[in-house]
Amino acid sequence: MLKTISIFMGSFVVSSVFASEQMVVVVSPELNATAASMQRYEKQDRWIKIGEKTSVTLGRSGLGYGAFKEPLKNEGDGRSPAGIFPITAVFGYDQNATFKLPYWYADENLYCIDDLNDTRYNKILRIFDKSSLPSSYEAMRRTDGVYRYGAVIGYNDSAQKGRGSCIFIHLNHNDKRPTSGCTAMDESDLKRLLEWLDGAKKPQIVQMIKSECGKYKEKFEGIECE
Repeated sequence: MLKTISIFMGSFVVSSVFASEQMVVVVSPELNATAASMQRYEKQDRWIKIGEKTSVTLGRSGLGYGAFKEPLKNEGDGRSPAGIFPITAVFGYDQNATFKLPYWYADENLYCIDDLNDTRYNKILRIFDKSSLPSSYEAMRRTDGVYRYGAVIGYNDSAQKGRGSCIFIHLNHNDKRPTSGCTAMDESDLKRLLEWLDGAKKPQIVQMIKSECGKYKEKFEGIECE
């Protein structure tokens, strides 16, 4: 059974998945779709729906797999990662925000490194000396405001070179155009999600195409594919 599950989880640790009590399920109609649905769940005797289903925006190229299956998610490919990953932190522009996950205050010194040749690849950190910035990075204090609220998806935590970096849940652009590989949603939906996430419940996000949902349903009783 563990071998079967690992095909869909990528690098996420199996024991952590089953310890989780919160799940964010994103179902895309097909591999290259840029719009999907999201439903929150909490674990009781089975997985129970929390709140209403909402719409989300995916990467401009749809989904790419975290492991084992083509197309693999790679740096710059415009694909959001398919698989199961932890939600590890929350970030935003409010210095005094309080959440039930670790919080990054996104000031002008906070960056996520997406330079695959840098030793800090796929890490969020504060850099005060701008001369030490790599050739490629994400400023977490964006001028377009889409990082005003957000959460960190623990994709490629081992920082495997070129497999993708800086994957977040964040606000939609005003025109709801596809992302560069993140998952985006409207402000009211995102705020509701961030307030619900609880580090003690080891939240995870599952992103999949609808045709593969049945395999997840076998392992996580109660989740829906519609």
